[in-house]
Amino acid sequence: MQIIKSMIEFPPDFTPKRSPLTPSKIAFLGLLGLFVSNVTNADTKIDKDPQPVHPGTVCYTVTSDYQKGPNKLEVLLPAQIEPGRKYPVLYVLPVNTGTDGNWGSGLVELQKLDVQDRYGVIVVAPAYDVEPWYGDMPKPSDPSQPWIRQQAYITDIVIPFIDKEYPTQTDKGRYLITFSKGGFGGLGLLLRNPNIFYKSAVDDCADPMPSAVIFNTWGIVASYGTLSNFDENFNLLRLLHDDKVAKAFTGNDRRVILIAGSPSYGGVNMVRQGLDDSKIPYAYMVFPGMGHSWNAGWLSPAVNALLPIPTASTSTPGSNP
Repeated sequence: MQIIKSMIEFPPDFTPKRSPLTPSKIAFLGLLGLFVSNVTNADTKIDKDPQPVHPGTVCYTVTSDYQKGPNKLEVLLPAQIEPGRKYPVLYVLPVNTGTDGNWGSGLVELQKLDVQDRYGVIVVAPAYDVEPWYGDMPKPSDPSQPWIRQQAYITDIVIPFIDKEYPTQTDKGRYLITFSKGGFGGLGLLLRNPNIFYKSAVDDCADPMPSAVIFNTWGIVASYGTLSNFDENFNLLRLLHDDKVAKAFTGNDRRVILIAGSPSYGGVNMVRQGLDDSKIPYAYMVFPGMGHSWNAGWLSPAVNALLPIPTASTSTPGSNP
């Protein structure tokens, strides 16, 4: 089998701008306000917030037993929602708890790049109250203890809600983007759910084989519960060498986009080796010396490699693809 890889090196080229609140968008958001408040699904409650965390977005508060407590769910919409049109969804996986942190906000940086209008996508940013290493821990024997399920929170809670409330494209329409430890989610969700997610872009992936000391001191244990659970069910290198995973990603479609910018983050080379071993096609971009944050400059070319460019018939009116 021929392994298809690509080396891409180009600078960001988007002109930042905010998405305007057009009359059609305001009307659409108003309808959501009527029908989305107080949505309940089993042990999950989703309420639309009266004010968003970040201007120009829609914000919800999600209370679910998949997490410790209430967490925000932010949505960035194209300026106009066309009747009858289905929109791809870009899921932005955070690297810190809450909606902002030391590394910035992926949603805010994507909004600055006007990604929602340039590519005609709905951008969704979940938040976590436990450090997001993207594990699902085994069910605790003590029912009073929280049952943290960070990957399942996306597949079981967030995606069904977004698909219900917005006109989403479900066939090859879900994308993931993240960096650093978010790679445990960006790659793990894709490899474990190839029929749910289409592509994932990860910058400076963290070491996929953390030592026992790092596992227990860097907050990873709070996400996975035990090292054996991590190794058996979520270890990226084990997943990459699984025959079923390799079979699901055969072909000419590069569904994994890896970005390397900071040499100290050696996880990228380990993931590349796993992809090579299993003959999984991928794209590879290198930006020597680039910083380690959402606004370091890698996001624009990563999105360009990840998302399809809308054609004249599918681009959002008023946008400039």
